[in-house]
Amino acid sequence: MDPKQFHRRLESMLDRASGPGGVKAFAERLMPSLIEEFGPALGITYAKLYRLRDGAPSHVKSWGGSPAVDKTVAGLFQNASPELPWADRTDDGTLALLPLGEDGWMMALGFDGNHGNIDAPRALALASPIAHAVHQHLRRRELEDLLEQARAIQMSLLPPTPSFGDFDIAAVSLPARVVGGDVYDMQLLDQDTLAISVADAAGHGLPAALQARDVVTGLRMGAERDLKITRVIERLNRVIHQSGLTSRFVSLVFGELELNGTLTYINAGHPPPLLLTDAGLQELSVGGGLLGPQPDSFYKRGFAHVDRGAALLLYTDGALEHGMTAGDAFGVERLGQWLTEWREGSARDALEDLVTRLRHHGKNAPFEDDVTLVLIRRPRVS
Repeated sequence: MDPKQFHRRLESMLDRASGPGGVKAFAERLMPSLIEEFGPALGITYAKLYRLRDGAPSHVKSWGGSPAVDKTVAGLFQNASPELPWADRTDDGTLALLPLGEDGWMMALGFDGNHGNIDAPRALALASPIAHAVHQHLRRRELEDLLEQARAIQMSLLPPTPSFGDFDIAAVSLPARVVGGDVYDMQLLDQDTLAISVADAAGHGLPAALQARDVVTGLRMGAERDLKITRVIERLNRVIHQSGLTSRFVSLVFGELELNGTLTYINAGHPPPLLLTDAGLQELSVGGGLLGPQPDSFYKRGFAHVDRGAALLLYTDGALEHGMTAGDAFGVERLGQWLTEWREGSARDALEDLVTRLRHHGKNAPFEDDVTLVLIRRPRVS
């Protein structure tokens, strides 16, 4: 069999064998296919599944016949575990033993000794790439499962949109990968105050997601203890600085919005939120530097007012920079123009339109960075 064709067929076979269940269920889908598709070409006549328990292999299931090789396999482990993959001649032809994931699972393949004169070295040469491909596939699936769990954890941190006075609030977070470093949070501190935050941890993937999770946890703990906003941010900055994660830099906007429209906020190195009022467009930039680089950073409070008819957009730089690789980033000017156009519309409809515009601007290419958007509108009194 042509090597390229062999590997293509093997990868396709492994993909088809993927599905629910553990290694045993995976093996039960894979091993019959190995015999059916590779048997005639490679001389594979049977396959057997074993599991190592207390140092001794236990037979689990067989396909394509069941020659008496169990004693041969057991003998390999009497004194010490052999290095796998392993192959040797037996009375029933040539036998190869391959590792199958973790927890002692093993796969035995039997080769017809008269088929193309397949001796032990030849059997080992055929079994080794199968063992390697299976190992890589199971490892990749394990990582995908972990990422999916991380995504579930991250999505569980994103709160439902709260009901707060006459404000119209909507939010969306779109990771560039399975999990991302963006996060938003909205928590009622009391009947009259809503805490709002948008954060962006450096990097992508799991490390950034873990860092973003810690930011949300730290902010919620600070709010529960009724700490002053500056103390919460300064303490969080020290925690991030001392963390062992590689992505120790986080940009953050944290604000406390009151029912009367008063907004107290701190911008820690984050793209300035845009506040549109009858007076025009205002960028909320008061605060300090990124969280993490300097443990003793000082942060100032900024003040703004969300009047009736006003709209406040919080976002991450993934929205600003989308399209940059093609030489035309979406940019803050386009964000401001969009906000002006949607000043009187529904917050949810407005964000859906903004995501559509971002995708269209990037010619429907995947987002280069995570994109998080929070829109807060305060309708006029009719």
